[in-house]
Amino acid sequence: GEAVPVADGFEAPLFGAPVVGQVFTLPDDGPLASLDVHGVASDGAGAWYLATGGSVLHLSAVGEEPLDRMYEPSRHSLSVRSVATCPEGGRFEGIAVSPDGSTLFVADCRGQAIRKVEAATGALTTLAGSGSSGSANGVGVAAHFNGPTYLALSPDGGTLFVADTGNARIRRVDVASGAVTTLAGSGDEGDADGVGDACSTSSNLTILLGVVSEAD
Repeated sequence: GEAVPVADGFEAPLFGAPVVGQVFTLPDDGPLASLDVHGVASDGAGAWYLATGGSVLHLSAVGEEPLDRMYEPSRHSLSVRSVATCPEGGRFEGIAVSPDGSTLFVADCRGQAIRKVEAATGALTTLAGSGSSGSANGVGVAAHFNGPTYLALSPDGGTLFVADTGNARIRRVDVASGAVTTLAGSGDEGDADGVGDACSTSSNLTILLGVVSEAD
């Protein structure tokens, strides 16, 4: 069904369950005018993390109301802070934030890895991914991705779901261990239903992954 307006933003059915989301309009001038934003995630305190191709930024409103729905110059004075820089040769895409706000997870599409960033310090480590394209499951750097794009984090913060676009698969990453397994997808693009590798997926799943973590 189509999305319909509700008090908290909009509501749309996703895999048979109602999902409520918000639409937020970022300014197209000022400090954000030249940014190539690929992913956005709330910090849980009225501000936002932005994943650009080369960095993770924190966007907040200084001394004004929270950035709840729409940027308005009369109410908001924007502050943009650099949190982390993408490793050389990589490109950040999707981003997710842990339930307590302490940890960020970023898909490094060209770096073929899922990066972990400490929000307070900006320290960046590799949670999973060898840095070379492939499709092998494994733990940490023994696993391979092929163009990971968007992410969703389970409500308990224990599992990341990754749109592994080049492999036409949805991969599951255990946050505690970095173990990567394949949740769904045969490796061939398509729209066939099925269980696990009996189904086929397409890059359209990158859109769904951006909101699925909001559903219980």
